[in-house]
Amino acid sequence: MTINDLYRTGIDILKSNNIEDPEFDARCLIEASLNIDTTRFFMIRSQKAEEQIQKIYLNLIERRKNGEPLQYILGKWAFMDNEFFVGEGVLIPRPETEMLVELAKDFLVANRTPVIVDFCSGSGCIAISIAKLFPKARVYAVEKYDEAFSYLKRNITLNGIDNVFAVKGDIFDKNVIGGIIPDLIVSNPPYIISKEIKSLSDEVRNEPVTALDGGNDGYDFYRILADFWLKEYLQNGTAMFVECGETQGDYIKALFSKYCDKCEVLYDFNGLQRIVTAFK
Repeated sequence: MTINDLYRTGIDILKSNNIEDPEFDARCLIEASLNIDTTRFFMIRSQKAEEQIQKIYLNLIERRKNGEPLQYILGKWAFMDNEFFVGEGVLIPRPETEMLVELAKDFLVANRTPVIVDFCSGSGCIAISIAKLFPKARVYAVEKYDEAFSYLKRNITLNGIDNVFAVKGDIFDKNVIGGIIPDLIVSNPPYIISKEIKSLSDEVRNEPVTALDGGNDGYDFYRILADFWLKEYLQNGTAMFVECGETQGDYIKALFSKYCDKCEVLYDFNGLQRIVTAFK
């Protein structure tokens, strides 16, 4: 059996189990099994697949077939051209979340030493990406849960930065960041309605429920962001940018608009409501 035959076998297994993108996933997994990149894969795919490689690859395919997220199997995932450790207990970085980082970049461009707080930081992909764009910034990444906090610390080390400060704490604790006054608050909080979590795909339900569950109506975290962090904590000239679900932007805008001068709902590359911005 050649490497390409093995690859095609993986595709067939994933396809027969209704995996959304079997070709992409199978290629990622065979490259991981061989510890090579895509260019190298196409160069050697006519070579014989050693028995040990076959076992490793088919084990990974089995895990993917059973609904384990590709990102967890690989152990790392890219976000804003940076790599992040991911695995059980932490939310997987998604491309639409990159909008938060791009907006932060535009807002902070004239501020050489900004202070940023990232609530519900998870893997730290938002905080670390902003910190890399602004090496003189001070970025406080706040995460409550042990598993995610562990990934946050590992990713700070992986990305070799010293201007992100991991804070073990809860967004609902009004003293969690002490007397720090941020120029910008960013957050991708849990926003799925509690009763709808069981209807999510098996793959998404592999991710931590603590990173998904936004309460009975999905807005628990946005209320504390509005009623305390925006109303009581942010000062004039500052801003808050949050990610939201595809139908939630207008409601969040109404929450935020009571406490800021300008508030907008922004749409992602699929034309869905994705970000709410609030400026004081």
